[in-house]
Amino acid sequence: MIIRGNEEIGLSLRQSLADMADDRDETTYSVVATGGSEPKRDWSAALDLVREASEAIRIRDERATELEIENRLEAERASEEIRALQEQLDETEVRLAESEARARRAEARASEAEAWLAKMHDAIIGSFSKVIGSDSDDAQVEADLRAAFLSTPRGDEE
Repeated sequence: MIIRGNEEIGLSLRQSLADMADDRDETTYSVVATGGSEPKRDWSAALDLVREASEAIRIRDERATELEIENRLEAERASEEIRALQEQLDETEVRLAESEARARRAEARASEAEAWLAKMHDAIIGSFSKVIGSDSDDAQVEADLRAAFLSTPRGDEE
């Protein structure tokens, strides 16, 4: 940004010099030939150049100040956006922790239900095998009961 400003100043100064040369039909600006043998310095041209340079510097400084203000405002907006996103992230992390806790509780309940189901299965098989009482048919009865138990539709399969 500073380089661009310096280039603009240099371009402005060169343009001013070129304009002055066109107006005066001169190629040198440090001295002006007056009718006599001794050259006279052109202080007004030097003052004009100094004024133009100071104006270019002032304009560059104003622009730098404007950019600085814009950058501060942008930094404040970015900071506010970061704060809002951090709040959203914190809320999401809390909801995630709650969801994970619910999932762990559900898994524990499912494991407990499976354990009770296995106990009930064993109790049913044991009870029916005692009722039937035949040792040779026990294996066949148990296989039939298992097949019947496994083929019945469950509520969680729908």
